[in-house]
Amino acid sequence: MILFALLSPFAVQANPVIIDGQSLMAFAIVAFWALVIESGVATLTLCSTGVMILPMFGTLVIANIFVFLFGFLPLTSRVSLLLLEPSVVIADATLIKLIAAAPFLQGGNYEGVSWRRAFTAAFLGNVSSYFIGVIGSHSPWIEPKTFGLE
Repeated sequence: MILFALLSPFAVQANPVIIDGQSLMAFAIVAFWALVIESGVATLTLCSTGVMILPMFGTLVIANIFVFLFGFLPLTSRVSLLLLEPSVVIADATLIKLIAAAPFLQGGNYEGVSWRRAFTAAFLGNVSSYFIGVIGSHSPWIEPKTFGLE
């Protein structure tokens, strides 16, 4: 069952930017795994700072849902992805910095989260999320040439 859950993003096809009725279920699966992996990678990046892992992971999941729903999706039709993605990384890094300052997320050996660490966590999380979206949308890195044989 765990293997099935881990391989489910490879079995579906969804476009994380354009959602239509046919791909809504596939989009939900891809978005879920992108969210889990993004939050997990960001949390792992922050582990050495002394944050509490499970509460930080849960809080980052909630924060990433809000950034996606209220930042990324509304702006996809208005702003180029070349500008939107760095803006999301900046928003995520700011949220990571603010969230890590909450006392309920700090362990006994908490050292603080620097801006560099927050940006690194946000960048690595968003890159992993992007590649989950690429895998889920079946978008190859190199477009195959059909030579007019479509």
